Amino acid sequence: DATLVAGVFVGEGASVGDGSVLHAGVRVLDRCVLGRRCELHPGVVIGADGFGYRPGPDGRSVVKIPHIGDVIVGDHVDIGANSCVDRAKFGSTMVGHGTKIDNMVQIAHGCRVGRCCLICAFSALAGSVTLGDGVVLGGKVAVADNVEIGAGTRLAACSAVANNVPPGVVWMGAPAGPAGEWRRIYAALRRMGKRSGRTPIEE
Repeated sequence: DATLVAGVFVGEGASVGDGSVLHAGVRVLDRCVLGRRCELHPGVVIGADGFGYRPGPDGRSVVKIPHIGDVIVGDHVDIGANSCVDRAKFGSTMVGHGTKIDNMVQIAHGCRVGRCCLICAFSALAGSVTLGDGVVLGGKVAVADNVEIGAGTRLAACSAVANNVPPGVVWMGAPAGPAGEWRRIYAALRRMGKRSGRTPIEE
């Protein structure tokens, strides 16, 4: 009972779950697994190689690292137009049941995204990032490689996350930190600008 619209490609050894809908131009590449009742919007790519390179033997070039893993997407996952979930170097890149991913999102190789996460447009997870269940990422959130974000955490739009984040908190800013702390920093900067007679923007 899956629906594959015109121009969909499903690679060798890949599988698409019952009731899933793949819109025009979706690619589910070799050996990747898509769960039940998923919806992938136009241009989604599941299972492209991760971005992995090492210095070449001559010291002046770069050599591609093969990615022989796969991608496993759980049930009831929606993925917006032109988003990408890359295959792992080894093992699996995983997206948990019920997660919703907006347009133009990058999930890099080896990431583990928990259940019922919400990832807004233009967000990007570098390699081997882990999101706990119920994490919410605002638009244009960037997460550095190997970072772990605890369950239930919310990251405000345009946050840049370079360190592990505990569960159940709200963080914002670049580099990201507790939202209350960032608000106090911003308020202090505003006061400094007023004392100088010029706003921070004018400076």
